[in-house]
Amino acid sequence: MNAIDRPIERFDVIVVGTGLAGHAAALSAREQGANVLVIDKAPETSMGGNTRFSGGALRTPSDSVSADDLINELQQMSGGRANPRLSRILYQEASDALEWMRGHGVTILHAEEERPDFKGSKMPWHAKGNGYGLIASLYPNLKSKGINVRFETKALDLIVASDGSISGVRVRGKNGETSLLGTVILASGNFQANVEMRTRYLGKGADALIVRGSRYNTGDGLNMAIAAGAQSTGNWSDFHSAVLDFRSAAVECGETNINTYPQTVMVNIEGNRFVDEGLDFFDTTYVTYGKAILDQPGGRAFCLFDAKAAERGLVYGLREDFAPLQFGSLRRLAEAMGIDANGLEKTIADYNAAIGPEEFDPDKRDGKATRGLTPPKSNWALPLDTPPYFVLPVTGGITFAFGGLKTDDRCRVLDTEDRVMPNLYAAGEIMGGLFYQKYPGGASLVRSLVFGRLAGRNAATAAKKSKQPQAANQ
Repeated sequence: MNAIDRPIERFDVIVVGTGLAGHAAALSAREQGANVLVIDKAPETSMGGNTRFSGGALRTPSDSVSADDLINELQQMSGGRANPRLSRILYQEASDALEWMRGHGVTILHAEEERPDFKGSKMPWHAKGNGYGLIASLYPNLKSKGINVRFETKALDLIVASDGSISGVRVRGKNGETSLLGTVILASGNFQANVEMRTRYLGKGADALIVRGSRYNTGDGLNMAIAAGAQSTGNWSDFHSAVLDFRSAAVECGETNINTYPQTVMVNIEGNRFVDEGLDFFDTTYVTYGKAILDQPGGRAFCLFDAKAAERGLVYGLREDFAPLQFGSLRRLAEAMGIDANGLEKTIADYNAAIGPEEFDPDKRDGKATRGLTPPKSNWALPLDTPPYFVLPVTGGITFAFGGLKTDDRCRVLDTEDRVMPNLYAAGEIMGGLFYQKYPGGASLVRSLVFGRLAGRNAATAAKKSKQPQAANQ
């Protein structure tokens, strides 16, 4: 279709994506009086982006953890590379954003309600019904606020005006191609479901990674923005992982996490331990350990526990269809799992002998640790000596990559010369510059919420102030 024949529609703000960032952006823009359109290439039954596959965890300040504590934590975990201005906005705005979300019908629960695996973490809140519940609660607000949503509408490229500003986005929907003119907010997620991009940026073996989230997050927004001159930033060679059940589906596996691995002994196929399982509660180590598992032979490992831990309910997955496997002896377990049996028996004997006398307490960092063992177990070191023995086979996977678009503190996308690209905003997992190598659990949903609201508010204000420039290549 020639550009001159392509239908043209005009809106104040066009939001690409229906995850938490997209919802927050659309609702925030509408609150400023903007005429808003939301598009998503997914069908309506698959809306919600990565959010719908999340645990709904929210890392926010609490009575015991301040915004400054979380800002300092993020700087420490990123090796000082996290953008300081974005880090400060992330956590200083988090509590207000949480109340805003409550006001839009999302039920927010304390960590101990319905999610005992969050206990002890720095994730004081989570959305009832996890990511599915969050999206299901927010989505009706779009219709009630008069926001038009078009599914199965794929963004193809950004429309660049003669002065270099962004005047809209070209899309393909059920009725063909259309030029949508208006200020654009990219909330379309990262590239984790794109095999080619995973391999290009994350390296050998990335093609085989289990994808926790949406199959529709294939980097379209990133690619079209970069093609229009946007600057990339952040840790493009690394990613958010997790300790996942090895039996997970290859894509959109959702919450197959084993968050209770700190209460287990984790070994590889050679029967050797390779991480300090009890270094901390899972929310600060699960991304690092998911990637550590991928580095083991065969890219898999095994979380072991015994009858004592089972009776106390210390170890469990989040999916009832992935029950732990049970065996009468460690050798039988090893033979069934393909683990080196002699190696496993020696590892467990050495581990049991190294456990100190401290009192066990699963609700805090109890200091019940091993002595003289490498790697150590720093907390929750219970002996593994009471049959039957249980095992959860685990691997790593990808939730999203850490690299993304460079934005300023108003969510405006910057070009390769660090200049603002007029009328182009970004929010959520498409943003780079916050997470490097490690990741604090529950921070990405807060990022989507905080910066989605900010992008929507600023895009609507910008759209009010000036008419959109005439596009050069409609």
